[in-house]
Amino acid sequence: MSMIDHVLREPEFRNQPLVLVDIGAAGGVHRRWRRIARQAIGVGFEPDARDTAALAGATARFHRWILGRHLVTPQSPDGPQVLHLTRSPQCSSMLPPRSDRLAGWSFADFFAVEQTVHLPAESLTAALAAHGVGYVDWLKCDTQGLDLAIYRSLPAAWREQMAVVEFEPGLIDAYLGEDKVADVLQAMQTEPFWLADVTLGKAVKGSPEQLAAALGPWAARWTRRLGPAAPAWANLCFVRETGQFGPPATRRTLLAAWIGATLMGQHGHALELAAQGNRQFGDSLFPRLAHASAFRLRASMLCALPGWLWRRLSRSG
Repeated sequence: MSMIDHVLREPEFRNQPLVLVDIGAAGGVHRRWRRIARQAIGVGFEPDARDTAALAGATARFHRWILGRHLVTPQSPDGPQVLHLTRSPQCSSMLPPRSDRLAGWSFADFFAVEQTVHLPAESLTAALAAHGVGYVDWLKCDTQGLDLAIYRSLPAAWREQMAVVEFEPGLIDAYLGEDKVADVLQAMQTEPFWLADVTLGKAVKGSPEQLAAALGPWAARWTRRLGPAAPAWANLCFVRETGQFGPPATRRTLLAAWIGATLMGQHGHALELAAQGNRQFGDSLFPRLAHASAFRLRASMLCALPGWLWRRLSRSG
């Protein structure tokens, strides 16, 4: 049994399993969750029915799986809300795309609105409460512009005890009224998290018409995949910080954060979480977690050593 499995057998998780929430879940079960899904409650929201085939097997992966087909909004809505269905399902949003600002990018046609529909909508808090869920351990948002607003709509007590938060805000002007990378980074400075990972999404700068005129239609299509790209959006992953914000972390919160940090490969931070747990609770589990994190940290350093040596030799040559 791995140490993660051992942690998930603790009484806190038998009584309250991990709750993993994915808003904009069309891509399928989050790869970082696959290791813990069998012992967790998974909640996915995806209103665009054109791109949900990857979720077909989610029920078998999780201890309990909840799929919401309605929209998730930052505020409690008065009725159905608008969803702009774009040519690419992964670009659909409640916010209208900025076609004027997207025109200079090779993937502008992905954002072309093909249909506008009105769908049932709920706030995230209300949607979870309807299924008897009253907390979130790991929140992943890919809502095309509303990630930060939805996170901030959650009760403060939920945010203070959350373990991991992931957003996918834009760097370019893609939607009217969206929260972009700078907004998210500024807002999260006052939340109990630190930025543990950043992955840039890139696209080719150049209008489809100009590229087609210069290269021909066939080559222009391949430019999206092979051309020199520029950052257009980012995946930002935040992990619970050690004891600097809000009420003291519960034993369960520290254990959930240790699992999140471990799954992300942030073993140095996992060591800090284990040390805080040992100071705060003094039971025998946290020293074992520290030992496991130290072992994983040494192993990751050994794996990185050949690449480091190669870079040093390349520079010296």
